[in-house]
Amino acid sequence: MKRIKDEMVAWIKDYFEKNGNKETKAVIGISGGKDSSVVAAACVAALGKDRVVGVLMPNGVQNDIADSKRLVEFLGIKSYEINIQDAYKGLTDEIMKKTGGEPTPQFKTNTPSRLRMTTLYGVAATLGNCRISNNGNLSECLMGYFSLWGDGAGDFAPLVNLYVNDVVNVGLELGLPESFVRKAPSDGMSGKTDEENLGFSYDDVEKVARGQYKEVNPEVVQRIVKKINEMSWKIKLLNLPRFVPSQKVLAIVDAQNDFIDGSMGVGAEKWDKAKSAIFDLLRKENYDQIVFTKDWHPANHCSFKPQGGLWPSHCVQGEKGAEIDADFEPLKLRALTLNKGLDRDVEEYGINVLRDLTNVKELHLVGLCYDYCVASCAKETAKANPDTKIVIKKAGTVAIDENAKLDFGGLPIVVE
Repeated sequence: MKRIKDEMVAWIKDYFEKNGNKETKAVIGISGGKDSSVVAAACVAALGKDRVVGVLMPNGVQNDIADSKRLVEFLGIKSYEINIQDAYKGLTDEIMKKTGGEPTPQFKTNTPSRLRMTTLYGVAATLGNCRISNNGNLSECLMGYFSLWGDGAGDFAPLVNLYVNDVVNVGLELGLPESFVRKAPSDGMSGKTDEENLGFSYDDVEKVARGQYKEVNPEVVQRIVKKINEMSWKIKLLNLPRFVPSQKVLAIVDAQNDFIDGSMGVGAEKWDKAKSAIFDLLRKENYDQIVFTKDWHPANHCSFKPQGGLWPSHCVQGEKGAEIDADFEPLKLRALTLNKGLDRDVEEYGINVLRDLTNVKELHLVGLCYDYCVASCAKETAKANPDTKIVIKKAGTVAIDENAKLDFGGLPIVVE
């Protein structure tokens, strides 16, 4: 976790150098929870305490505001306490008077959040030369647990690619006491923790999102998958400059029906053994991203025998044979899917599976088939990403020719 902490501090420093000057300050809404505590501590480490400003924003009485005050005192940063109660009451009264309505739960939850973001930008405009932090973490974002244009806004987002457990561990690496980083997350309005409101834990959210869903109660998996799917539209609107830690990625190559038991099938028994090895990897390795590749051929592709090619027709666009093994369905939640073989005149076994990702330190490849598409994807990716460690996990693959000897052309590809 020290690596991620160091990368985050360096990213914040670089962001401010590119989007400000040596006097530009970070303005952070301090809630007393782990996220704002970690962002504030990381900004102090990157910029120095004199360039970090905390803003405490109770809505009337905030029972845990003492935690916020302890944090700014611990970090030694300048802070302001600005109570939004009068603004919230005035706005609520005016809206309800003019609409003839009553404050809904959605209004009561989102309006204070949006007023707090307005307050942060008001403080920044008054002080001048400031950037506002977004303090949301990945676990919350996947659940849609933020207010659009409220706590979902900001100028830079250090935590949005980190799960709750990562945030805790980064906070400890930054030297924060456990009382600041192990506090149960809550919205500060409902009187319940986030996990009580959601009905499941952020640990379970992380396991499902990482593809370790076999470790979670199947009913909980379904609820988490449903929630993530429902919130996907909202997440797409979070288009902020964000810290991306160096990543470990798993590429599952061409795990499609035609390669399992269809026209090009290696056999369900062999594939089940390889698939078991893939799920073992998902349990043991904390992959930050999963990539699927798919053959996605037009019906007259040059590789098909009717067109003079080597292979039976397979993985035709839109047909069942081109679909990915249904056992991997929950993995698609946060996975990237890359299609290849779209050009009817080009035989394309491999592609650069990292073409849409940045800062990947290690890539593992599994899937079908080891001696063709898996090997070719490894080679194409190695050429395009010379600084990434590339490993084929052979137990998670099946070959067409088990005795095939692969030539990687001197590329530093490891087979384990």
